[in-house]
Amino acid sequence: MNRQFFGTLLLCAATPLAAQPDHASHAAPRPAAGVWTTQPLLLPAGGRGERAAALVRPSGIAAATLNVYAPVGGPTAGRQTVAVDAAGARISSGTPQLGNFHWLVMREETPERVKVASTAWYFGNPGPSPKALLAETRHELEIVPEPLPREHAQYRESEKWRFVVRLHGQPLAAQPVMLETEFGSRSTFTTDAAGVATVLFPRDFQPQAKESGHGRPSAGFVLSTEKESAGVRYQTAFNLNYGPDADRQRSLAWGAAFGLLGMLAASPLLRRRGQPVNEEVGDA
Repeated sequence: MNRQFFGTLLLCAATPLAAQPDHASHAAPRPAAGVWTTQPLLLPAGGRGERAAALVRPSGIAAATLNVYAPVGGPTAGRQTVAVDAAGARISSGTPQLGNFHWLVMREETPERVKVASTAWYFGNPGPSPKALLAETRHELEIVPEPLPREHAQYRESEKWRFVVRLHGQPLAAQPVMLETEFGSRSTFTTDAAGVATVLFPRDFQPQAKESGHGRPSAGFVLSTEKESAGVRYQTAFNLNYGPDADRQRSLAWGAAFGLLGMLAASPLLRRRGQPVNEEVGDA
């Protein structure tokens, strides 16, 4: 191989991965084969489907209905109650023209225990900011992102994100929050005096990560917590997806580049070592 060929390989390895656009899927994650958590989840059933509609499948929770809240303000404004059957729940945006993040919640209840699963679902049409949507109290114990990622962003490995825990609408301090990922990571964080848990996403992405709706690697995570109040045990969970650290692919590219440089530097030595030794024979 000549130097020009090695230079071309070096250029290809060092540049294209860092130049990829930062798009992300806003659907809830797809689980890995088998059960990776016992926490309640709301997951997409099949592909993204129509622009303003989708099918959501519950896991680890059983209820006859699912509530979908549009980002229009007020605890019941824009709420749709959707029936759940064997295939899941068919959800849609508040109106065909109303998009942005919607809040999805399912509740399973007995006199002794209340279980809540929640997620955010992004519909592609323009719509109001989800800030007011997330500020509304809808259940006794809640985990709510503060904030959600922007439209063309996502949670990522090695990043810190804030999640607020509320009990009866009030911030819950000193409350443990458990993070689980599809790749088996487990960690616990504790809320501060404002009820905020600052969650560090683990650097645990595996080669078998599925691609999201925009063709980028994606994996599932769930945050969960439990609290007993007035003789009732409350369990709540929030699940979505996260992506790999952007520097991970850049590091792989530079690793390949340095490997090629090493090969290039070593090639003259290898050629010299392979040449025959010319011995001079003197007169007897």
